[in-house]
Order: sequence, then structure tokens, then C-alpha cells
Amino acid sequence: MTDPERKHAYSFDVDGMLGGLEKWLRILGYDAAFPRTTPRPGRIFVTKRASVPELNAVVVTAQRPFDQLMQVLSQTGIQPQAELLLTRCVKCNLPVEPTPKQTVKDEVPPYIFQVTPNFTRCPQCRKVFWEGSHRGRIAARLADAGFPPAE
Repeated sequence: MTDPERKHAYSFDVDGMLGGLEKWLRILGYDAAFPRTTPRPGRIFVTKRASVPELNAVVVTAQRPFDQLMQVLSQTGIQPQAELLLTRCVKCNLPVEPTPKQTVKDEVPPYIFQVTPNFTRCPQCRKVFWEGSHRGRIAARLADAGFPPAE
């Protein structure tokens, strides 16, 4: 698995009004600190407040989180990368780490354990992740919106 911290330079500070958007940014593999009221140096500040004087800010006007994501991607020119999808914990914002299959046997459904070769885990909350059909659904939704992940 690739280290998402080295694959891109996009990090976001997300205003507290945009919790759903923060989740989508993490799904795409981006560092999305939340909630933030001000940006930190070197990060893109994402907010709904139109009066933000930051040069490196995106002011979203869309209401739904996925539409907000599309607005951020469009305004920044960021193209989602397939290899980054689902490489961060959506709760903790940390990159997930490969974990030996045998260590998750009692934490996943038996069928998933049987058919899935690779698992990852959040180093903070310890949640276990595996590749399922959700990856394809996310990629299809992005493609439908005009932002197909790079191969």
C-alpha cells in the first residue's frame, strides 16, 4: 500500500460547518482537519464564510456534502487519485496501516475474513477496513460527477 502522505501535497483545514465535506475529503485520501476556524500555513482552508480573507481558501456555496466536494475539487483543480481512495480513517483522519489478516479474524464478519486477502487498521481508533464494493461505488459517483480517479 502506498503512503498517502507522500502522494500529494493537499491538506485541508475544514470549517466546523462542513462536517460532511470533511468526511468526503478523507474518503478521497486527503488530510482534512476538522473542525477548524482558521487555516494553518500550507493548508487549504475550506469554509462557508464568504468573508474569509485567505488567499488559499475555498468558499463553498453548495449545500450537500458531495456537491461541496465537487466544488472544492473544481476550484482547486485537484483530480482524485484512485490509489488514495479509502487510505485514511474517516473518523480520525490518520492514514490507515496494513494489518496482518489473522489479527482481525474476530473483528470482521466470517465471510469477509474468508474472501478478503488484505486489511488495514486505523492506528488511533483501531477500526478495521477492507476493500469492498464501496470503492467501486465511490469511483462511479466521482466519474458521474466528471472527476474520474486517475489510474
